[in-house]
Amino acid sequence: MSVVAPGVSVAATCALSQDADTGLLSTGNSDEPVYIEADTLIENRDRGSYIARGNVVARQNGRTVEADELEYRPADNRVIARGNVAIYSDNAPPQFADEIELDNALGEGLAVGFSTLLENNGRAAASFAARRADGSLELTNAYYTACRIETDDDRPTWRLRAGRAVQDTESEMIYYRDVRLEVLGVPVAYSPTFAHADPSSDRRSGLLFPAFGVSSRLGAFYGQPYYWAISPYQDLTITPRVMGNANPLLGLDYRKRFWSGDLGFETSYTRERDIDSDGELLNDAEHRWHVFGGGEFSLSEDWVWGFGVQLASGDFHLRTYDISEVYEDYPGLLEPAPRRLMNQLYVQGRGDQYYAEVISAGVQSLRETENDDQLPIMAPLGEMRITYPAGEALGRLRTIASTAVLTRNDGVDYQRASASVDWQAQFIAPAGIVLEPFAAGRADYFSFEDVPGNLSTDPTTEDSFGRFLGYAGAELSWPFIGSAGGTDTILEPMLQGLIASDASEAGRVINEDSQTAELDETLLFDHNRATGYDLWEDGTRLTYGLRTTTFWGEENRLRTFVGQSRRLDGDAVFAQNSGLFEDESDVIVAGEIDLGSFSVGARTRIDSGDGTLNRVDLSAAYTSRRVTATVRYFGFADSLRRSGTSEELYLTSQFHITNNWSLVYNLRRDIDAQVDRREQIGFRYRDFCTDLEVLYQRENTNVGDLGPSESIQIRVTLFTLGGVGSE
Repeated sequence: MSVVAPGVSVAATCALSQDADTGLLSTGNSDEPVYIEADTLIENRDRGSYIARGNVVARQNGRTVEADELEYRPADNRVIARGNVAIYSDNAPPQFADEIELDNALGEGLAVGFSTLLENNGRAAASFAARRADGSLELTNAYYTACRIETDDDRPTWRLRAGRAVQDTESEMIYYRDVRLEVLGVPVAYSPTFAHADPSSDRRSGLLFPAFGVSSRLGAFYGQPYYWAISPYQDLTITPRVMGNANPLLGLDYRKRFWSGDLGFETSYTRERDIDSDGELLNDAEHRWHVFGGGEFSLSEDWVWGFGVQLASGDFHLRTYDISEVYEDYPGLLEPAPRRLMNQLYVQGRGDQYYAEVISAGVQSLRETENDDQLPIMAPLGEMRITYPAGEALGRLRTIASTAVLTRNDGVDYQRASASVDWQAQFIAPAGIVLEPFAAGRADYFSFEDVPGNLSTDPTTEDSFGRFLGYAGAELSWPFIGSAGGTDTILEPMLQGLIASDASEAGRVINEDSQTAELDETLLFDHNRATGYDLWEDGTRLTYGLRTTTFWGEENRLRTFVGQSRRLDGDAVFAQNSGLFEDESDVIVAGEIDLGSFSVGARTRIDSGDGTLNRVDLSAAYTSRRVTATVRYFGFADSLRRSGTSEELYLTSQFHITNNWSLVYNLRRDIDAQVDRREQIGFRYRDFCTDLEVLYQRENTNVGDLGPSESIQIRVTLFTLGGVGSE
């Protein structure tokens, strides 16, 4: 006997739930009722079941089941949903199926035509899915992809297919049988078995995707990383690397997280001879290695301590195996110069009104012309800055204490202690004139040992002394704002006058921290234009400039600057190539125009005497739907060149042939030597789920016997699975 109720919304006392791991619906023992909406509800009293048909929606505890038909059999606690079944839950991804049957007594669920959306745009499907009593999930004729699939006939860029896949809840692993990788529906790789950690589990040990490629120097190479999850807070990646023209290389990457911070190290080791650009082995075999890393830890809310480590057997090892020493990857407060390694230990504190640091550091040079015994050990370097706000009427007052101790095995030992106070305020007149007066005073104490003296009578000497320095001045600016023809322009003339005390002991100071000064728009108006404490720019000077900014349209902007400084009295203390050596400094001319998709920038230093371009830095960038390119040129006059090249050109570009395919061309050219230091050309494919890049690269850095090298780099990334190919 059946009873039919059309267009009903009822509350049933059965409990439907969705497994948090699998998302499959299951009946449970919850006292929460299930609210069911349907076009028709049928009670079959003979079978003791209820059938809801037509736009069925069942809700319970934040879970929703939609289907064409839902049957509930209270006698055996069985729920069957049929036709366009969709399951939504607050704690699981949406699930879809043609039919789902759940049996709470056995803790099992079955689904036909099963599919699901996963994290990071992943999606999986199977012709049949079964949830076993132990909680494991088994899929038959399953596939996984992160690509978009609009219809059943769509062929995704890639898809993993498996005859059988099992999600084992006990081992927290997913196992596959008869796995094949399909590209555009075509099988390209096969494995009888495959396994990986369940994405919902913690980190698991296992093999990572390999890195491979070929170069003229190393030959064909292959690196196979193994990831070892030592604990929830530390891991180690072990990467043996084999090469056709060289002995194997072992790489280690270790990380550990503490409650107060973290640390990490990377290292490599091999025993090998020198290798030239053609892969020929030279000289005798040596131990070659590197260790980079560091850590940083909190002492309190405002204070941290840390260390950075950079050690290597030599530049040859780093360049041979393409190991970058760029310091931004490691903790530290001091950044080394190019082709130098820095080891440091530091403490740093910062608050709303203070900053403090203490550093101990040493340098290892990778340059063939430098002797490490002549490079200093810096221990300690310290600085403390405290700012005292005094209100709008009085401006701000700041005190600075600084010290530096440098010792060498071969060379001058240097000690300095400094204390300074500086003041600055800002006053704005009714007409918009901005006046910024400033003043500073400083006391320095120096002590030097092992100073070269008379070679015959006194080869080394010692010296110690103190000095008192100060300056005062003001900066005046008057911004004008005007609008015309849809443009807004800000015109700001600036004038600065400064008087500084004489540096009476300048001839006795050994310059350690102020050896370089590169004049630009910012440095031009600095009160103290020396980069450190050793140099002091005395006398009287005037600095003047004009800055303009024009806006039009939604995102168009034009900015220009021209400025110069004139020394009225005092001695030249900066190097001849700095732009500040003559009484009249180089003229700084800078500009930038930004039109949204296209921008051009220029910074130049022009000799005030003969108009020579002492420094040029030009850049341009263009972005459109088809082309992305950036080019930069810099150069300076040969007479001002310290070392190396005086002109270089950089180019990065990508030309989109289609929405997914593009050509890539990158170049770094030494214009002086007429040599391309690095050139890359290749193609790239990128879509919603795939990134493929194939590059031919030629390098010509001429480090030792290395010489030029050529390589082919291949990188394939399947989103959500990982990448394989060259690093």
